[in-house]
This record gives sequence, C-alpha cells and structure tokens, in this order.
Amino acid sequence: MKKHNNLYTSEFEKIDLSKPLSEHPFPQFKRDSYFSLNGKWEYKITKDINDLNNFSNNIIVPFPIESTASSVNKRLQKNQYIIYRKSFDLPNNFIKKNTFINFIGVDQEYFIILNHKKYGLITPMLLPSKVDVSNDIKEKNNELIVIVKDNLKYEYPLGKQSKKPKGIFYTPFSGIYYPVYIESIEDNYIESIKIDTDQDTLRLTVNSDSKNYNLIIKEKGKIIHNINYNEKEILIKIENPIKWSIDNPFLYILEISTKTDKIYSYFGLKEIKMVNDFVYLNNQKVFLNGLLSQGYYPEGIITPPSYKLLEDEILKIKDLGFNTIREHIKFEVPYFYYLCDKYGILVLQDFLNNGKYNFLSLTALPTIGFKNKSDKKMNKNKKQRNNFIDCAEKLINQLYNHPCIIGYTIFNEGWGQFDSDNIYEYFKTKYPHLLFDSTSGWFKQNISDFNSEHLYFKNIDKIKDTKKPIFLSEFGALCYKEINHVYSNKKVFAYKYFNTREALENAYLTLYNEKIIPYKDKLTGIIYTQLSDIEEEDNGIFSYDRKIIKIDEQLIKNINEILK
Repeated sequence: MKKHNNLYTSEFEKIDLSKPLSEHPFPQFKRDSYFSLNGKWEYKITKDINDLNNFSNNIIVPFPIESTASSVNKRLQKNQYIIYRKSFDLPNNFIKKNTFINFIGVDQEYFIILNHKKYGLITPMLLPSKVDVSNDIKEKNNELIVIVKDNLKYEYPLGKQSKKPKGIFYTPFSGIYYPVYIESIEDNYIESIKIDTDQDTLRLTVNSDSKNYNLIIKEKGKIIHNINYNEKEILIKIENPIKWSIDNPFLYILEISTKTDKIYSYFGLKEIKMVNDFVYLNNQKVFLNGLLSQGYYPEGIITPPSYKLLEDEILKIKDLGFNTIREHIKFEVPYFYYLCDKYGILVLQDFLNNGKYNFLSLTALPTIGFKNKSDKKMNKNKKQRNNFIDCAEKLINQLYNHPCIIGYTIFNEGWGQFDSDNIYEYFKTKYPHLLFDSTSGWFKQNISDFNSEHLYFKNIDKIKDTKKPIFLSEFGALCYKEINHVYSNKKVFAYKYFNTREALENAYLTLYNEKIIPYKDKLTGIIYTQLSDIEEEDNGIFSYDRKIIKIDEQLIKNINEILK
C-alpha cells in the first residue's frame, strides 16, 4: 500500500469496533427481526479457494481490507481471494421459517458457505444482495464463511476505484464494505414495497404472498389512516396534506402488516418536474445549489465510520445553505438516503459506471473543447452494456421510495458511455417521475432533461452567452492543502491550487460573484466540486478527515443566501 498520512475522522476515534455501524441500516424498510454480523471476523488472503483452515488473523467488518479501519490495510492482488469466517449464535426464538443473510456491499463477486453448505456465486455490482439460508441456519454454533474475489473487472460497475490510484481515481476497495445482517420471518412476509406520491396522494404497492394487509399512516404521532385491504395496490388521498420540501421535509410514518410480518417505513408527499429547463418541486421553482459528494473517508475508504458522521455532515451542508447533493458514482450506505429524506436534501444520484478509462480521450481533449462525439459505437462490449443497464435498473428500484431522490446522472464525462439517447428513452419511459441527466460533462447527444456542463476553467464564461439554461453539474474544484489534515504532504491533484486559505476564500468569492450569481437566471443549478478532499484530490470544502472547513462558513452562507 502507498504510504500516506494516517488521518482519522473524530467519529472513528469514538466508535466501538466490536459493533461498528450496528444500527439498522434501512430505516425506509425496517422490521423487528434484525441481527447484525458487523464486528470482528477471522480472515485470510489466499489463491486457493479451498484453503478454509488455519485462520490466524482478524478483520473488522464492514470495512474493506484496504482500509486502516479494517485493521488489515492490504491490497488484494489479482486472482487472490479474501476468505472471511464468523462463528455466531442467534438469540433464542429468532429463527422463523425464512432466514436471510443480507450483504449491503461486497466487491466484486462472492459466495458463502454456511454450516458446511455452499451457496452459489453472486455478483452484486456494488448494490445490496441477500442469501436465503433457511435450510441451514441454526440457533447456536453457526459458522459462516464468505469467499470474495475482486480482480476489478471493468465490465462490472466499479466507481472510481483504480489499480493505480492517482488524482481523481482512488484506492480500490475489496470484500465486504457495508453492513451484514440476518433477518428471519414467517411465510407470507413482505418482500418489498413501492411508494409513489404526488402532492396529496399515496399509491402503495406491496410485494407479498399474503392476501390481506393492514395499513397505518401516522401524521405527527396521530393515526390518520388505519385500513384493512386485500389488494396488492392501494391509493389514498391525504386530507390537508403536508408536502415534503427542502424547508419542511415532513415524513408521514407508514406501517404495513400481514398476519406474519410488519414493516416500518415512511413517505413524503412530493412531485418533481422540469418546466422550461428549470426544476420545480411541488410546483415551486427550485434552484439546485449543491455539492459533489463521493463518500470517501480516510479510515474506511468507501465506508463511513458511523452514521453519526453522515448525519453531522448532512446537517452542516444544510446549515451552510446548500440544498442538493450530487452523489457521484457511488451507491451510499442506505442510511445516508434516509438522512437526506429526514433533513430535506435533494439527491441527484449517479448511475454506477463501468468500462475502461482513457485520460486523453475522456478528459484531456474534452477539457480543451473537443466535446462532440457520437456515442453509438462507444463501449461496444455487450456484457459491459448489459451490466450497466441491469445495475442502473436495480439502483433505481433500490432508491425508489426515497423522497430525496429527484433524478439520476446516466453517464459522467464519457466513462462507459454508449447510446445515451436510447438509454435515456428507456429509463424516462419507465420512470417518468424522475429527472435524467444523460451526459454530465460532455459527449452530449440529443435527449436529456438537463443541458449539463462541466466548466472548470475560463470556459465557464460561456454561461454568459447560453441560449438554453445550463445545469452546471460540476465546477469549482478550488484546491488548498490544510496542513496536518491531508492524505499526502507531497502529492496533489488540482485544477487550480492556492497556497493560503485566504487566497482560496478570495477565489471562491470571486468565482461566485463574477461567474455564477450574475447569471443565475441562465442556470438550472450548480454543483460545486466538492464536499471533501479525497486522497490526492484536495479540492473539498471539508478536509479529508472532516475536521476542518477550509472556507469561512459565513462567506459560504452569504453566497448561498443570494442564490436562494
């Protein structure tokens, strides 16, 4: 592993590593049956898939093996397996007829052996997966083995991992990197729910073998609906509706029951649409004023040390006056989206890219102006294309019920891009209530909900002359190293570097006052790069360890107040 400074967030220094991230990770779909497997496991790294003896080392799950938080801090090499082993007992009377082990994040493919029974290979593509272990789970003396291989195959979604991390590409992560938990339920359980809303109506669809359901809706602790019904879908008009908004992110509590199962959830009454290239939330025009968030942490790489850190971060984003997060090429831990629902942050979620990266054709040439290119023949690998579409569909369905989600970035700066017009048409037809940015940055084709541009240099002046409103989906990236809070004292990737904090603040103020605020009426919204430093990329508002805000808070608030 490359040598770098040992940085830690304040939250990591407080957490109990015997049970990290132990809270239920899915507040949007929660049942009482929950047993966390996070904490200390045994592990080994080997090229022999059958080498299941003599585990002599420990790892902290759910942190990837490359991270310091895992206590391993080793890079998985080609054709190596990381093999995990965990012995555990379940609480008395926990086991029901159907038992599942849920893996929220494993990279890149895995299978499990539970009590000597082997289960088939799963390639989760950076999204949640689960294994039905009903026939082999026991109350006491369970042995779970998880065998993971990660050769960082480019036909699968990979995000911004790199075998040679540098600049805007980062340390790869392997193995289990998000929470693992068990739930056990009787037959006729609720497999999933689908929530659709407008400004005063809930449409609830329940996926279950049960023929009868009970639905309770609570408003400020008071039950406003208590209904028994026998259809898969129910439509309910909410009287005197309280709409979900940035300023008032009101959540109705939702409880759905069968005779054998009960789900706790929530919903927000919200409607999002585009009118003349501007975004409207509940018929009110909204200027998207956001930050690019990539969700990297110094001790956990892709994994936050605690949900408290996520909550503090989102509250600070809101306090500074931002209203949007562009979640960049990463499916965040599910609790993140709950917090955005709770506190009223709009989320534009990126699809998860695959495909190889070429600096000259995908970054250097477009940056200096060569942005026009047909994507019909780009990334022609059929398996890669199918995996991208499959992953994107699963991602939308995974996040479908969250009121914070307003739309998706399909392709970013040409990475893995292909046939974007047809991809847009496919998803827009299927999910018309969502917004889609077909090509964030460049290689624009013909169809998109956004006129999306990345402008980092002098060409940001093109906003003055635009005929069609621009969504500035990336800009800024002003860089400054905060001493003792950076990943590397020597390495730095910067579009524009400043030697002092004062110079950084002056540049930030000038950028907004001269390039953004005067042309707000020509902008759909703006996404500043970025929330925090990441490894060699020191262009965050927050330092990588989240202990420093590098730009005066009042300065940021004053600018954002003008942009409301």
